[in-house]
Parts: sequence; C-alpha cells; structure tokens
Amino acid sequence: MTGRPIALPVLNDEVQRPEYANGPRSLDAVKLLRVSVTDRCNLRCIYCMPEGGMDFHDKDELLQAPDFEAIAAAAVEIGITHIKITGGEPTVRRDLLDILRRLADLGPDDLSLTTNGLQLHRLAEPLREAGVDRLTLSVDTLQPQRYEQITGGGRIEQFHRGVEAAEDAGFEKLKFNVVVMKRINDDEVADLAALTIDKPWTIRFIEYMPLGDSRLTAPGVDPDDVWVDNAIVKDRIAERHGEPEPVDRGSEVGVGPANVYRLPGAKGRIGFISAMSKPFCETCNRLRLTSTGELRSCLFDGGEVDVMPALRPSPRRDEIVDLFGRCVVLKPETHSNRGNRAMSQIGG
Repeated sequence: MTGRPIALPVLNDEVQRPEYANGPRSLDAVKLLRVSVTDRCNLRCIYCMPEGGMDFHDKDELLQAPDFEAIAAAAVEIGITHIKITGGEPTVRRDLLDILRRLADLGPDDLSLTTNGLQLHRLAEPLREAGVDRLTLSVDTLQPQRYEQITGGGRIEQFHRGVEAAEDAGFEKLKFNVVVMKRINDDEVADLAALTIDKPWTIRFIEYMPLGDSRLTAPGVDPDDVWVDNAIVKDRIAERHGEPEPVDRGSEVGVGPANVYRLPGAKGRIGFISAMSKPFCETCNRLRLTSTGELRSCLFDGGEVDVMPALRPSPRRDEIVDLFGRCVVLKPETHSNRGNRAMSQIGG
C-alpha cells in the first residue's frame, strides 16, 4: 500500500465538551453576576434553612452600598452585562433602593431582582423607579396551608398581593421559580404550569439541590427521597396540557440556564433548570457575590476569593478586576452532589 498514511480518529469514551461551550474558566464566558445583599430572610423555607434557624451576619459585616457599586463597576468593565440582586431576601435590606440606583447608573443591559414577593405590595413601584428591569419570584405551591408549611409560616395571600403590585408597577413578564420536591409539591407542577396559559409569565421548574444545612439535608434525610428529575416534571405537564413546544433560548429575556418551552396556545413559557440530572457547568456564565464580600465561582462547591481587602480603605478597581480573573479559574468541571453552603448565604 502506497501513499500518505490515513489519520484515524482517537477514540475517547469520556464526556466531551460541546463545541459551543465557552469556559467555564474564561472571563469571556461570564455574563451574569448574582449579587447577594443580605443573608437574612423573612421566610424559613425547608430546603434553605435548618429547623432551628440560622446565625445571620451582623450588619457591620456586610458590604455597603458603595462596595456593591465598586464591584459591579468592575464587573461591567470586564464585560458582565447582567446583574441579578438576591439574598437571602433582598427586600429586607433597608438601603436596597440606594444599592439598586447605584447599580442601574452603571448601565448594565439587565438589572433584575429575585424575591419571595412578600414585600412587593409596598416596594414594587419603588423598585421599578430605582431601575430594576425584571423580577423573579420564588413560589413552590399555590395551596395556602402547604405554602405555610414549606416557607415556615408565610402567607400565600401576601404573595398574591405582591404579584398584583408587581403587575401594576409594569413588571408584566414575571418569572417564577419553583423548587420541585417529591411528595411535597410535585403533584402541583401541572397546576403551576397552567399559570402561563393566560399570562405572559415564565414558570421555571428547578430540581431540588441539597445545599448547606436545611431540614431536607438533616441527618436521616436521603436527598433521593426529595429529588425529582425534571424529565418526570415535563412528562406530567405534558399529560395535562399537551407536549410543550421548545422555545429558542435566545428569545428569552436574561441569560439564565433554563431550557424554555411553551404550552400549546399559551401566552407565557415554562422552563426547566436541571442542575442535578443534567449539569450545565461547561456553559456556566455566572459568578456570585456574597453579602460579606466573597466572590464565588460555583453555587455548589467551587472556590471563592475575598474581595473585601480590595475595597478597604477605598476601592481599587484593578485589584477587583484581577480578583474576578482569579475566581473564574476556580470553577469546577462539574459540581458535586452536595453544596457546602446554604442558599441564603450564597445568593442562589
């Protein structure tokens, strides 16, 4: 046999990164900064906090409004386009509107806020005026008694008041996050999906993620007894409403990880965030800032860097930018099955 040798492909049975994957260890891939402004909350959800509650940070340990502004300014400088404010529950922080106005003045493409909605009856309009573009509300059930049990005492009536106030303030395309839990609220997924039929809302079903210490990560509780695969959730919704139609992710506002669909004839959309069954680490586009100044690379178990030294006695922009670069390289290839800090401490 003559001629040039034929190059045979190298066989590799390892999971291959998709061609579109950018990062995760590249600042070019980071488009969203989730900013926790407090670890405190006015609810005690079963998947977020332990039975006896948590020890919260003192107020003087938290970043102040100028600190958030300095960090966000560095984020915008390196190409981050979306900023999401989280907690705990961000609306319990008294200077929240000041923080929001400072961040809005930086000109991000999108400034959004995640909330349980219980304070929106008084804050929806001020949030809009402060520059918030979008709201995401957390709600895991529509049943009053079940809502009280899941949230540790919350009232669904107050949540509904908040939704009405948000719509009146001009937040029409609301997003709702639903953590699906076996034998707790998984029988409601079709009811929750139905909210999108007559409203331009997006209901996002999130697989339960065991994070930190909570009632669902307590000794003797098996996470597999709580977790529901989103493939099952999607099938249950299809049984009631018909097969959902895929939606181009590029048409969805924001840069979130949800795979988005539309029910037949619906005005709104449903989404599925499947961090446990189908981790999306290879395309992760976010970093997280805790309320005490740690820039964190992953919700579950990535490394973190302390930004506070670069803020005192006054912010040093070059050092903050450098810390973003140090943080992004700490992202894991794939996150573990158990997060090492509570959701309220990280900002979701």
